[in-house]
Amino acid sequence: MRNKKKHRLKNSSIKKAPNLSEYNPSIKTSAFINFANQLHTKLSPWKKYLEIIFLVLIIVSGIMFRLEDLNTWEQNRQLAFFNNEPIHTTFDAWYYLSLSKDILENSYHKIDEKRGIPNSPERPSPPPLISVVAALIAKYTKTSLSWVGALLPAILGPLLAIPIFYIGRFFGGSIAGLTAALVSLLYPYYIYRSNIGRFDTDCMNVVFATSAVYLFLRFAVCQNIKRYIYFLFGLIVFFLFLWWWDQTPAVVGAITFPPLVIALLFYYRVPKKELITFYSVLAIVTILFLAFYGTDIPIKAFKSIVSQFRYISKQTFNEFPNIGITISEQTKPSLDMIVSYTSLNIPSFIFSISGIILLFIKKTKESLFLISLIILSVLAFTYANRFIIFFIPVLAIGTGYSIMTLWSFRKKFIALYLICPIILTLLLLPLYNSNTSYTQWPKENGITVEAMDYVKNNTPDNSILWAWWDHGYAITYWARRATINDGSIHGGERTVYNAIPYSTDSYRLSANFMHFYVTHGIDGIRKFYNAVGNSSKGLKNLKEILNAGPANSKEIIAKLNLTESSELESTEDWLEFFFPENKRPVYILIDSLMTKIAYWWFWFGTWDIDKQEGIHPSFNLYYNINRSNNTISNNSGLKINAKNGNLYSSDLGKYQLSYISQMTNRKLIKKEFDTNSSLGFEYNESYRFGALCDNNISKSVFNKLFIRHSYQEKYFKPIRVRAPYYQIWEIKGDTYRSSKISN
Repeated sequence: MRNKKKHRLKNSSIKKAPNLSEYNPSIKTSAFINFANQLHTKLSPWKKYLEIIFLVLIIVSGIMFRLEDLNTWEQNRQLAFFNNEPIHTTFDAWYYLSLSKDILENSYHKIDEKRGIPNSPERPSPPPLISVVAALIAKYTKTSLSWVGALLPAILGPLLAIPIFYIGRFFGGSIAGLTAALVSLLYPYYIYRSNIGRFDTDCMNVVFATSAVYLFLRFAVCQNIKRYIYFLFGLIVFFLFLWWWDQTPAVVGAITFPPLVIALLFYYRVPKKELITFYSVLAIVTILFLAFYGTDIPIKAFKSIVSQFRYISKQTFNEFPNIGITISEQTKPSLDMIVSYTSLNIPSFIFSISGIILLFIKKTKESLFLISLIILSVLAFTYANRFIIFFIPVLAIGTGYSIMTLWSFRKKFIALYLICPIILTLLLLPLYNSNTSYTQWPKENGITVEAMDYVKNNTPDNSILWAWWDHGYAITYWARRATINDGSIHGGERTVYNAIPYSTDSYRLSANFMHFYVTHGIDGIRKFYNAVGNSSKGLKNLKEILNAGPANSKEIIAKLNLTESSELESTEDWLEFFFPENKRPVYILIDSLMTKIAYWWFWFGTWDIDKQEGIHPSFNLYYNINRSNNTISNNSGLKINAKNGNLYSSDLGKYQLSYISQMTNRKLIKKEFDTNSSLGFEYNESYRFGALCDNNISKSVFNKLFIRHSYQEKYFKPIRVRAPYYQIWEIKGDTYRSSKISN
């Protein structure tokens, strides 16, 4: 008994062994890693299905982000809708939709008779793929073209996730691929270029470009017969890309083929017989391509690339200005701008760039397949922000590779299991907040489209609507009337002529110039330049003649000693040339958009060929103007002392005015002040709007029509005035009737 008691006491004194996992972090870490490994093992058979599910979710989320603005549009319908149809966020949308409408109306003829009057360009042949797709969808779904065009980019743009995922997965596995796919769809600039209403080629350009990269990359690294399937699909992507981005075929080739060249130079190593067979097929495809597009296509392609480079470099290579300097997407962006368009902040930007650098260090040879995208990204930094769209996949792949690199060390540093998701969240949250807080609005608005619809219903079918080139495509679609300038033919010379009727101070010159141009176009102007001897003298003489009118210009023409041609031999012939008798109906559109871009159109309209410069005016529009005794003000921070001419504006500051002009019942009351200031204030009492402007633009036909509503009935007849939004005027020019007796 005694021994048993002793034994019990002995056992009771022994303490329970501690649970080491409660005190040893390494055991907890091992358990977590084991759990993670087990989970990974269980999910491995389902990996492909999970990738597809996540990719589909990413694409759907990308679509939802792009449709989000529709809710805000519904709350401001006059800005975004006309007759319950959405208005688009890019002027170019109306070009492609007009071609779609031509296809549906069976009016898709060789010459595009409503553009570039009087020498209309040819319609593309075949019709652009984007227009064909929209027409087919509209036809078989019975949906309006405007709705099809509005929704299509929001659905097509997120398809970028597919090639980005596969490129990212090739370089860094599923984590890199899915991360790259997700962030690529959320970068603000890509949402901007593929948002609802952005019916343009941008939504698929980068999709085709990245698809070509992946397919030719797979062609390079694949070591069996499947490589030729990738090659075939790479060629199909090229031809679809060519058909989609039809206006720049040379650029399409320059983007698509470098990855193929790299594949052939550094990777394609096969037996001699297979090599000969492949290159024979490639040669046949090339010959067929040249037979279809012309054997001179390489020369044309080179010239096209040079032309495109001149355009984006914004250099002046002839006597007229380069239109590229006036277009926002052609401006050279700062680093801050690029960051704000993509990653939104410097740390995220550095994180993405670090991934690309690391990728090139670790996988230099494979990374060469990104060369096209890298070159285009460099152009974004050096020439034009429009190339940022091709920088998007580069940053996305870099982000994915950086995340994957950190994730690969998770077993050594268990904290990365938590840190990597946190980093990804920190990358995505700013993108989410930015996109949900910003609304992209249509370039045109419902009121301006109303003007075009009015022209369609109240002018002859053969009439021409003279408008600034920004409106050209929209007029073709909504008004179905002819125009003289638009977004694809807006060269410097044409744009100077487009602006002259607005910027001149002479009603007669404005009206006569429009009718002369509509009849003879650029070719007619150049014919006169040749007769005079040079364009500088010719443009001045042309303005002088058209401003003088038929009777007063005889002497001017006689003194010029114009070089005779087979068509124009006498002064009388030239008078018939300058003041044609058979005129097409011409109308001019003046609208509030022109008040926002006066800096540029007035510069074009006052272009001096000798000095190689024009005049940049000052013009700031104000609405809801009231006058009480000696105070002129509005509810947006404008206040003017009409007694001494002192102006204060919350956005511009303080100014001393040289004059104040008040238009009341077609009577202009002007008060001048003793000052050296070049700025005056003009306002229309009836319509309660006005402008702070300088003396140059104050005298222009544009200002006299738009602000003052003052005109000469002989040349301008008001058709519809909805101030301060838009005005439509019928134009009457001088006519010279020959005294020659016809046989």
